[in-house]
Amino acid sequence: MRLPKQILIFGFVAIWVVLLLGSCSLERKLALEFVENEAQGTPVMIVPAELLYMFNNKPITGVYNEVDIDSLSFHQSTYLQYVSDSIFLEYYYNAFINKSQDYGLVIFLPDQVNSFIEKRRSSYIIRMAQMELVEDTSSVLVEEIVNNRSKELQIPLDKIVLSTWFEISQKDSTDFYSYYDEYELNDEILGAYTQGLWDSDIRYDYTTYPLKAEEIYSFAAYMGKRHAEFLFDLILNSYIWNRLPKEKKKYFHYIHYNGQYHSVEMAEEAFIMME
Repeated sequence: MRLPKQILIFGFVAIWVVLLLGSCSLERKLALEFVENEAQGTPVMIVPAELLYMFNNKPITGVYNEVDIDSLSFHQSTYLQYVSDSIFLEYYYNAFINKSQDYGLVIFLPDQVNSFIEKRRSSYIIRMAQMELVEDTSSVLVEEIVNNRSKELQIPLDKIVLSTWFEISQKDSTDFYSYYDEYELNDEILGAYTQGLWDSDIRYDYTTYPLKAEEIYSFAAYMGKRHAEFLFDLILNSYIWNRLPKEKKKYFHYIHYNGQYHSVEMAEEAFIMME
């Protein structure tokens, strides 16, 4: 499942225009061939992360000893101290498994290794090598031209970030490739620049909608679904790449399968391959 480096390292450039592949393209033909036939029943073993590491990167307040810094930091967190790691992972893995099964993949867990080994077709192993959930602060810059005057304001935000490292291989190979993904959930800001009726003062009136604890579990489910999509796209693109004629490979674009419309598009996001 080795692909060219420029295909695998997909995070170095953001492609914002979705390109629908032509109905006559070989890539599209191969993609749908994979989705409708090869993918159905493809075995995938997932090896869950042993732990969900949780860190609070916000500044600590009060007097403390260096020995107590990690514990104090965690208990001063706004959200993480109320998050159950086991529940978070349950939401994540359930969503990952359900989405993978929607594609037709057959999911195995480590305690089913004998059944997995017996499968006589192309099979894949994805290991969640490490998962980190981090609480931190960030900011958003709001810029606008109002009455030919440039205005900007930096607004502080809280955020939750999930960083995940993966090791992916084929069943009968000793080689594996390492991938990474990071995604964050922020406070929501809604507002607009306004100008006073009786003066020329321009200000940004806004409301902050803070994160809610229950949203973090929804975030876990979203990330499980996201990573299942990334895995499917990786296997799909590997299938296409291995079947493209040599002269076609220099024009190859990493693609995403859109299950809702049963179509293929140029991918906007994917796993980032680690060096």
